Order: sequence, then C-alpha cells, then structure tokens
Amino acid sequence: MAELTRRSLLKGAAALGAAAMLGGCTPQTLQEDDALSKTGEDAAEPVIEVKHAWCKMCGPARTHCSTLCTIKDGRWVHVEGNPEAGNNYGRGSKTLCAKGNSAMHTVYSPNRLLYPMKRTGEKGEGKFEQITWDEALDEIAAKLKEQKEQYGPESYGVLSPQYYAVLGSLGRRFLNVHGSPNYLHSAICNSQRMFSRLVTLGGPHHFGATSTEPLQLDKCKLLVVWGFNSENSAINQGNPNGRLDSQENGMKVIDIRPMQEGLGSHADLWLPIIPGTDGALALAILNVIIGEDLYDHDFVENWCLGFDELAEHVKQFPPSWAAPITGIPEDRIIEAARLMGTTKPMGINIGNGIGDQSADSHWTVACVCLIEAITGNLGIAGGGGAGMIMPEPLIKTNEIDVLTDRLPASEEDTANGWMPGVAKLVAPETPRWFQTMQTQESGPTAAYNKGIQSVLTGKPYPLRFIFAQSTNPMSATRQPKTVAEALKKLDYYVVMDVAWNSSCDYADIVLPAATQYESADQFSVNNGPEGTFIGINQVISEPVGECHSDWQYYLDLAVRMGYGD
Repeated sequence: MAELTRRSLLKGAAALGAAAMLGGCTPQTLQEDDALSKTGEDAAEPVIEVKHAWCKMCGPARTHCSTLCTIKDGRWVHVEGNPEAGNNYGRGSKTLCAKGNSAMHTVYSPNRLLYPMKRTGEKGEGKFEQITWDEALDEIAAKLKEQKEQYGPESYGVLSPQYYAVLGSLGRRFLNVHGSPNYLHSAICNSQRMFSRLVTLGGPHHFGATSTEPLQLDKCKLLVVWGFNSENSAINQGNPNGRLDSQENGMKVIDIRPMQEGLGSHADLWLPIIPGTDGALALAILNVIIGEDLYDHDFVENWCLGFDELAEHVKQFPPSWAAPITGIPEDRIIEAARLMGTTKPMGINIGNGIGDQSADSHWTVACVCLIEAITGNLGIAGGGGAGMIMPEPLIKTNEIDVLTDRLPASEEDTANGWMPGVAKLVAPETPRWFQTMQTQESGPTAAYNKGIQSVLTGKPYPLRFIFAQSTNPMSATRQPKTVAEALKKLDYYVVMDVAWNSSCDYADIVLPAATQYESADQFSVNNGPEGTFIGINQVISEPVGECHSDWQYYLDLAVRMGYGD
C-alpha cells in the first residue's frame, strides 16, 4: 500500500466528526430529519430507540452516572441522565455535567483512529500505512515472542492510565501469563493517597484503606476540604448539593485551596494557600492541636502509636513558622486548627491537589491523616471512614481471576518474602516490601516515568517493548522531550487509542480502539439499600471503521501467543 501520512489517514474520520455538531447532526442529516417529519405515503417513520448506558467521561475508574441514550435511525443523537438512578440531586434528575453531555463527540470525533497502521518512516516522522488487524497482531505477537526469548518476559511493559478495568483485569492477566511484572502505573493518581492512608491509618486492602472522608455527610459538623475541587470533579454525583445541604443544616466548612473559585466562596473559613506548601500547613495545625491540648486523649492512648514522638517533632513547626511559607496569616492557621481540634465529628476530603501533585505528597497526606486521627474523628458517624453498613448483595459476583499464580517468583522474591515478580520490576513504584496483593491495585507496579527512562539509562535493564493503552506518555507524565527521546530509542512501541495522540508518531503499530459506547464488555457492581445493581455496557453506537475493543485485542493476542488456554 502507498505510504501515507497520519493526517491523510485520519481524513476519512472527518465526516464522522461533523456529527458532533448540533447533538450529532450534520446539515445533511438535518435535511433528512426534516423529510422524515413530513406526512404522506412516502414519508418514512424514523426508528427511535432509547438505550441505557453508564457514563465514563470522568475516566474509566469513575463509572457513576446512569444515562439514557437516544438512537435515531441507527445514529446516537441525544444523551441525558437516567431519572431512575439518582444522579446529581436524586431521583428524577436527568442532568449530566458538561463531560457527560459531550459523550457523543468521542464517538463521532474527526480525530478517531479508524484502522490499524504501521510506521513506514523514521520514528517521530509520522509516516504510516494502513494494515489489517491480522497483520498487526501477527507482527506484535512475533515481536513479543522474540524479545521474551532474547531478553526475558520482563522486557515487556504496559503503561497504565488512571485505573482501567480492562488493564487491571485482562491486561494484568496477560502480563502474568507472559511473565512480566511491569505494569507501569502513573504515580499521579488516587493510589498515591491510598498508599499514604494505608501506611498511616491502615485498612484491609488497597481499595479499603481507612478514609478521612465523612461517608455520612449529613452527620458531619465540620468538613475540611483540602485540595479537593468537588464542584468540578464530582458535580453530577451530587457532591456539591450534599455539601450545601449539610451547610444549611449547620455544618461548618474549612476550604483550603489557592483560589476562591466555586464552592470555596461558600466556606466558613477559606485558606488561600500557596501551591505546594500544604505539608507546612498540616504540621502547623498539628502543632496547635497538640500544643493547646485539643487532641482526643482517649483515642490517642488506645489507638495511636508514636504519639509522644509526633508531639515532640511538631514543636518546631508553629504557625509563625508556617505563615510565611504558606502565605496564610498566623491567626488564620490558629483559627483553623482550633476549629479542627474542638469540632466533632469532623471529616477531611483529601484531593489530588495535595495527594499526588507535589514533591512531598506522601508526608502531607500522612500529616492530614494524623490530624483526623488524634482528634478522635475516625470511625464515628459523620467522621472519617464511617459509612452505612450495606445489606448482603442479592447477587454474588466474582472478580476476574488475573492468574497471579502464573507470575513466577525469583530466588530473590522467595528469599525476601516478596510477592512474585517484585524483584524483577524495572522501577518499583513503591518499596518492594510494601507491594502485596492487598496494597496494590492488581499486582506489582512499576513507576510510569522511571520505567520509560530505563530505555535511556539501561538501569536495571531497559524495557524493549512498551504498550500504551488509553494513555499518552507525552502528556501523562513529566519531561516530554526526554520521553520522546526514549520512544525513539525503544525497540518496539504499540499504541491503542480512540484518537491520534502525540506519542503515536513514535509508534511501530497504532491500533484503533472502540469507545466504551461501541462495546459491551465491562461491568460494575453497586450494592445499596435498594438492592444490587449490575451495570453492563451495551453497544450504543456501532464501532466506526475497524475499531476493536480493548478486551478483544487481549483475547486475540493471547491466542496468537499460544496463551489461549
């Protein structure tokens, strides 16, 4: 086939993208709609169907909002909230946030990848030719087999976006059977806060780390919102409404954020902190609470380890020390600390702003957790981590077995008592001793950026094959110039996504992924007082071009690799 640039390959998608205008209609379809509305023997009745779906526009890890999608003559033309689901303010609401309302644009975007492509020019040049799925999968399987034989299975790594059910289940399953531990996690996600909570407050497992968040907001007397922008990140899940309702019923709010936008203007006390200095503020608050004897003596005596050492340590961090660092006046810091030390129950929302986007995020989160703990606000109604006890599920469901037992343990793993595969991680995201099936999402994890850097440093060994699924390393991590350099040097790079991203220019193979609205593979389970809900995606719009679901990719590749059984 003649050599093409990626621009010309995407040109065929432009007609699809025009449908994103006017709720999925083009001028031509509007004319057709007008014709359909006419009466008479020749007027065809439009075929209209409403399908149920789950919105994933907040990302694959946040499937919350139930939607109703209107299909007219085979085309998705309208989306709204499902009034039976309780989105936003409760039953009867049909609202969706801006992201939910734009869901159709992801399907009909002019930038959609339509078919598999193979690089023909130099890496970074952007020259590709169209190939078939069979050709793409055959070449990928051949390269994986060759490198596994030559360099070992750990030479293969997968880049993770925010937690993605396909990658956390079938993708991890493939890694385990192949023999590689290198699931390269982004290190800028909710997991970082969970790690910090696990080592500070404890909890049964990764997703069950003890929380400082009030899970019964209606019983909370003081809500501390710390680097947490819920009016944007959780607008359609009802968070802003719940917060404002609780404030009307007497709950006080301390909002800690650099700007007073959104709900910050509704706080009783707003602390306009200099970005990146939250750790200093947390230390100063601990200093006041302990120094003024505002902590819960009973809870500290019975449940806290190392309190005397903590009390001695924070003496050096008074509000007068923190004020010039944080930009918050000393008296405001003292006011906030006294509110936290004297109001119960208190809950603290810890957001991305302090949890994973600064150099000392772990210690900041640890200090915030300690504030919640020493004030005795853990495990009490309206305080941190105390949720309603749900009834037993009506339907028992099992998670997909990721075949952890297939990942071999090295002699070093066995000698140190580590989880199998941890010793061979190219760049451990957390200390090896910490990595267990209870602390991790689905198995061993390496650090996204440092794993890519191994291609340049060769330490402890270079990754040879990287698969980017629903993620773009040129924007999802730091140092894009260095990432580009690594991708140029990398032996083999495969991207699977719904649209062209900047890293595709460096790929050997680019694969067109179906959106969640074009496949029916993933499900979620929610157990509540009304019963057990099982959410299964159904096909809302037929896949464009030759797009395949991520699930289908793994199944087809596994068969070619000889892992079918």
